[in-house]
Amino acid sequence: MDQALRILLLQSEENAAKVLEQLKKFGRCIFVKQAASLVALETFISQSCWDVIIADYNNTQLCYLAILQALRKVKLEIPLILIANQIAGKEAVRALKAGVSDIVFISDIAQLNESINFELEAAAKQQQQEILERHTADAVLVGQNQVLELIVQGTPLNEVLNNLASVIERLSGKMKCSFLLLDQKETELYHDVADDLYDIFNQAVEGISIKTKVCFDVGAIKTRELVAVEDMTSDSFWSEKCDFDLQCGLNSCWCLPISTKSGELLGMLIVDYNHPSRPRDVDKKLITKAVHLAAVAIELTRTKSTLEQTQAQFQHLAANIPGAIYQFLRKQDGSHSFMFASPSCYEICELTPFEIQQEPNKLLDIVMRQDYSRLLTSIQRSADRLEPWEWEGRIITASGKEKWIKSAARPVRQRNGDILWDGLVMDITESKCTQAALQHFKTQLRYKAAELEQTLHKLQYTQMQLIQTEKMSSLGQLVAGIAHEINNPINFICNNINFANEYAHNLLGLLDLYQKYYPNPELAIQKEAEAIELDFLKEDFPKILSSMQTGTDRIYEIINGLRNFSRIEDTNAQNINIHDVIDSVLLILHHRLKANGQNPGINIIKEYNILPLIKCYPGQLNQVFMNLIANAIDALEESFSTSIQESPQQEFKPIICIRTSISDDKSHVIIKISDNGSGIPVDQKDQIFDAFFTTKPVGKGTGLGLSISQQIIVEKHGGKLQCISEPGDGTEFIVELPVNSETEIIIGDSF
Repeated sequence: MDQALRILLLQSEENAAKVLEQLKKFGRCIFVKQAASLVALETFISQSCWDVIIADYNNTQLCYLAILQALRKVKLEIPLILIANQIAGKEAVRALKAGVSDIVFISDIAQLNESINFELEAAAKQQQQEILERHTADAVLVGQNQVLELIVQGTPLNEVLNNLASVIERLSGKMKCSFLLLDQKETELYHDVADDLYDIFNQAVEGISIKTKVCFDVGAIKTRELVAVEDMTSDSFWSEKCDFDLQCGLNSCWCLPISTKSGELLGMLIVDYNHPSRPRDVDKKLITKAVHLAAVAIELTRTKSTLEQTQAQFQHLAANIPGAIYQFLRKQDGSHSFMFASPSCYEICELTPFEIQQEPNKLLDIVMRQDYSRLLTSIQRSADRLEPWEWEGRIITASGKEKWIKSAARPVRQRNGDILWDGLVMDITESKCTQAALQHFKTQLRYKAAELEQTLHKLQYTQMQLIQTEKMSSLGQLVAGIAHEINNPINFICNNINFANEYAHNLLGLLDLYQKYYPNPELAIQKEAEAIELDFLKEDFPKILSSMQTGTDRIYEIINGLRNFSRIEDTNAQNINIHDVIDSVLLILHHRLKANGQNPGINIIKEYNILPLIKCYPGQLNQVFMNLIANAIDALEESFSTSIQESPQQEFKPIICIRTSISDDKSHVIIKISDNGSGIPVDQKDQIFDAFFTTKPVGKGTGLGLSISQQIIVEKHGGKLQCISEPGDGTEFIVELPVNSETEIIIGDSF
């Protein structure tokens, strides 16, 4: 007896009686259950297995959308038939699209039983199809496992593909399979497996170029998808094969490319039928699975072949490189081992790879004690930071040889936390001996070079001193000679200017008396008085004599300055007023400070503070301040020339500022000489005190002034000479001279 048909009825009172009456006419036993709410519906469908659900379209509490949602919630596919009094066409289409199986109108309720039978038959066919697919899938799984087992066992590729072809033919019952593989040049396909095909088929497809337009599988190669020739007799490729279908008994051919995941072509699977045929879904699934297994087998075979070649190349490389390759493993528990050591290690440490792998401490034990702790520390640091490891050290081999070795490796942390180093060790004993000899030779060369450099420095210093001494001696003699020669006539002028003033005063007084008592002189005298402008002459003549007195005083000051400057070779230290030294230099350089043509002149700002007399060599300090102030003048002239060229409308006012002060602890006198020029370039600032270095054009400077000035201040007077300069912000030189505590404090001029 057939099992009772289980129907879940979701009907309103209006149509429930008509539906039940119609179901009584059903030709088989039925079990009907009614549910009036969504909660009751969810309870029923979760507890029982229903064949059909009948619902009222007009039921607002249990609309068809809620019923479908409840079925999807529990993942059940139960046919849903709607009973409707009437329904619009659009609404009916919307319901069917939503998942409703059928709609029966109450006016045509007799069609209900026919609709139920149709849904039951469709469900039965679906169940049979699922059972068939399940059986087929089980069979495919068994065959797949067989092929995979062959692959894992390392079976040759042709045997694996032959077995795979047999599995496909056995499962399909009608297919005949052949595998074509791509050659090494990746241009032609060659035959590999076709157990059940005749030789003529093999001859027809052997050596087919994948680039030819008449290749029967060119479409599959381009699209990487299945291409089916349902009838060979009408195909352009196979029609050229004389009576092929009669000789082989084949009428249909399918081609499916075998590719890697990245799309690289490996070969083709050819499936043939002895009658025209079109691929079904089950056929497509079967050959797709076969192509996947074939790709796995081909890739594994190629990988194995490549691995064997790589291993052979590695062994050849390891045996011929100048050193030994190794793998060192350090586990989390602190134990260690050598996973690999190349045969060359015996030449280095006189231990075989087997000995090193069996007893790793043998290799560590031959490290010299002095280098052992450093070795362990470097390994630990590389492990902690996972950074490349390098080490050099000495070992003592079993034969007693002392060797230098160098090793380098890169660490990689394994998944279990262990650290593996891949490294290379080399014997560098000969290199170390050569390096030691070279280092000894370099040391000797450095020693000789230092001696030569010191000798050269002494020669340069001596030469510099000789040049400067001769230069300043000649200059001092010249200045002294000029001062002496000028002094005689200026003394004559100075001594007689007073008498000239007195005589002029007397003569002018006498002239006034004549004009007072003889107001009307002779006509000739009146004409002569008018011609010589007697009144103007009487007024201007005393002024001229006064100007002559001022000029002679100025000349006398210059002579005194020249005399002070000429005392360069004084060998005795004297207590002097530093302001006098600076003023004598300014007096000599006065001609360079005055305005001349376009040159606006240089403004001198003197900020003199109270200073003590200092014990020094005045002639040498004259030389220092002459160099510093002359350099400032040169820098300002260059800056003025540059400003005229670059910014002719912007007026540049050159300034030299001279400041004197005493340090807070009263131990040093400080003299600062600064200018507002362009400053010293950064790359030249550190060289300005070097002998023979100059920033001036060729022929304008010797490069000795600042070098000698530093020696005078530092070596002769125990002071300091510093330079502060920034490009564009001018330059300042700071001179510090020690104060003799016994000297007298004086007050300097302030301008």
